Amino acid sequence: MSDPIRHLLQEHTHIMEQIAELRAALRDLSARRDAAVPDALPVFRRIGQMMETQLAGHARKEDEVLFPAIESMLGADGGPTGVMRMEHTHIHAQGELLRNTLHELNQIEHPQIEAGGAQLRALSVQGGDVAALRATAEEIITLLDAHFDKEEHILFPMAESLLDAQTLADVAAKMEAIR
Repeated sequence: MSDPIRHLLQEHTHIMEQIAELRAALRDLSARRDAAVPDALPVFRRIGQMMETQLAGHARKEDEVLFPAIESMLGADGGPTGVMRMEHTHIHAQGELLRNTLHELNQIEHPQIEAGGAQLRALSVQGGDVAALRATAEEIITLLDAHFDKEEHILFPMAESLLDAQTLADVAAKMEAIR
């Protein structure tokens, strides 16, 4: 990787392509309600997995490599990187909530689905669990939209103007090691 900012932007694009699936699943749930649940659950599971792996790795690159480089120029107290780190924490908490809700739903539904089929599945996913999944998914989308917008329009351009070519090359090398 030669340009760490471009690399992070490419990761944003890849993550948001997956979030587009989540947006579509939410639209489908709004339109078809309970009938859309069997199609939506695999999307929620994929997003939960993506957040635990790809998004977490992306955040590590920023938290452990890019942000310290920016902080070496601006200081760490009260700067934009502190806000970004807090947002990372909130985003990851929502991902954990999504995974936990899916896990609870799976613990309820899996044995009964094997025995009772689609009718039990429909009964097990109505109500609170699906509502909680929807609310969490909507919050994830809102958080990622706002967070990536700040990074792409404020933080990354700031990094490119503050950090010299050698520092950016060092950042790239350290990010590569996180892969």
